[in-house]
Formats: sequence, C-alpha cells, structure tokens
Amino acid sequence: MKKRDLSTGQEPPHHLVAQAERQLAAYGAELDALIETIGSGDVTASRELATLVASLRKALEAVFSERAKLEKIAESTGPRRGELDLDAAGAEVRRRMARLRAAQDPRGFPEGAE
Repeated sequence: MKKRDLSTGQEPPHHLVAQAERQLAAYGAELDALIETIGSGDVTASRELATLVASLRKALEAVFSERAKLEKIAESTGPRRGELDLDAAGAEVRRRMARLRAAQDPRGFPEGAE
C-alpha cells in the first residue's frame, strides 16, 4: 500500500531518492576510474579531480535531502509512536464485552457468585 502526501494528495517521491542514489553511484564510479588513471601516472587527469569531488558531494547531499523529505512525509502521514488509536481501542472493548455477554449464563450470575 502506498501512502499519499496529505498536503498534496500525491505519492511520496521515492523515485527521486532512487535517482539521486544512481547519480551518486555514477559519480563514485567515475571517481574510482579517475583515481586509477592518476595512479597509473597520468597526472593530467588530476585537474578533473576537484570538479568530480564537488559533483560527488552535491550528489551525496541530494541523496540525504531526498531521504529526509521522504522521512518527513512518512512521519506526517503514518502512525506516530506514542499516540493512542482510540477507535481501535473502543472496538476492542466492545468486542471483549460482546464475548463476555455471550459467555455469561443466561440466568444471570454463575452459581455461587454474588
């Protein structure tokens, strides 16, 4: 079951988190390749390092930002810890009372009880 954002009526943007994670992975792979290139002796690739690290940082921030947005949506739409569901509690009380009435002796109290 998908939860809707009550403020907009739309599905939470899970795809944005996935997209940001893919972007982060792509920049990570690019950084690994650049490090290998530099390690093999090609120092001209080191000029690209600062730009790539900045892009990687932005992608990481995007992942954290989108995850925080999803958590905020989940907190505002989902059940909160510590809150009581009074409707469910009332239904449970009525169900138990009905079971007690059904189990009760039709003549009143059980023998010996007063």
